[in-house]
Amino acid sequence: MIEFAIASTVVLAVLFGIIDAGRALYAYNWTSNAARKGTRFMIVRGEFCVQDPMPLTGGCPATAQNLDDYIKNTNGNGLDTTGIDTSKITTATECITGAVFVPPPCAAGGAVKVNVTYTFNFITPFLRVIPAWNMTSYSQVIVQN
Repeated sequence: MIEFAIASTVVLAVLFGIIDAGRALYAYNWTSNAARKGTRFMIVRGEFCVQDPMPLTGGCPATAQNLDDYIKNTNGNGLDTTGIDTSKITTATECITGAVFVPPPCAAGGAVKVNVTYTFNFITPFLRVIPAWNMTSYSQVIVQN
């Protein structure tokens, strides 16, 4: 029984460590994808965005709040947030026109930069001593006409 207790402790520790590592990789990949899709969302909804003939969901032209709603999927038309705690997501966006940084909506010909940060916590009890990780990804793209 003692041997079983020692062996099962080691096996379960390794198993749950692998599960948490998988969760961390998933969150890191999701954060990177969210930044890319966030810039795509912002460039097609620039300053001269036109609603017709196909209405765009999420605002036209897009604001920083529209981007936040899209990333956190609060309007139902955003990113898939399965497995992601949306309360731990922070987004920031800025428009770059020349050397000037302005809030959205972004002007055509300028750039938009989207930062997405996700705070990841381990769920395995012996890994909870590791502080939360802030996974950050950003993407920057030129705004279309």
